Amino acid sequence: MKKLSQEAYQEISSWVHRNARPLDLALWQYHFENGSKDAVISALKFYQNSDGGFGNAIDADNWNPNSTPYNAYIVIKMLRQINFTDITHPMYQSIFNYLENTEYKAEYGWFFTIPSNDGYPHGCWWDYNAQTNTFQSIGITASLCGFILRYGDNKSKLYEMAFSYVKMLIEKLKSTTDYGDMGVFGYCELLEDLEALDIKECFDYTYLREKVAILVREKINNEKDNFMANPLEFILSTNSRFYEENKEEVEAALDLIIDERPELGVWNIPWEWYDGGKYSKEFAISENWWKASKAIEKLLQLKNFEQFDI
Repeated sequence: MKKLSQEAYQEISSWVHRNARPLDLALWQYHFENGSKDAVISALKFYQNSDGGFGNAIDADNWNPNSTPYNAYIVIKMLRQINFTDITHPMYQSIFNYLENTEYKAEYGWFFTIPSNDGYPHGCWWDYNAQTNTFQSIGITASLCGFILRYGDNKSKLYEMAFSYVKMLIEKLKSTTDYGDMGVFGYCELLEDLEALDIKECFDYTYLREKVAILVREKINNEKDNFMANPLEFILSTNSRFYEENKEEVEAALDLIIDERPELGVWNIPWEWYDGGKYSKEFAISENWWKASKAIEKLLQLKNFEQFDI
């Protein structure tokens, strides 16, 4: 397996310091420069709304200033990545309050898209669509529920809501084949959180564990549709329960990260907004934000598999 050179790391670091927005720079400094959790939390506050949720282009492809459930999910993901799970902190309490009281939830979970997205610059996948919400919601709902059950107050209304959603999501596994863009990853996160809990036997946990392993393998080895998913979406370290079965694909994906980096720069993003150029100026800004974010993601992947040393 290849290793990222110190020279390459310094080139990436310089690019991030020159181009990243303050939030991504705080995340970079935490993960690679002994930065503080407080700096990340302070940067996140600028994206938080009075309802406790998050908006204001915290997702670089959606410039809606209003709070969305998906934005709550990505903030919790950021906080978990910096090992901050103190749910007594005001930021978490505000997020929980938002998730409990938002109008953007239904019997199938928290919405993936919301109507006000359409009024602001965004990628086409953020167009509001009530029909696709029914399956695109699977990923964020599964991830949010796992976190709430693992760290939340088991006497709260939100905990009861998450408990009910998990039962529904596991039953849905038995009847649906469309999990949306994030569904399989969401089930992976849910499985990991349930494994840490005594209440896992309250659900059809054995079925969940076996089914998710099958789904991960199918996504990685989807020769039928010639669209193989990146195994690093589901396998975050050698400690993953899916690592050994998919080791060859993981190692190839890690080597590809190193091979595909442009000389003297960071990785390009492989998408655009597909809006006919309506928001070309905004996308140019978003693209740069994403490059910094993806640089962090890719270096964390290499770090987690010991393919570069700081």
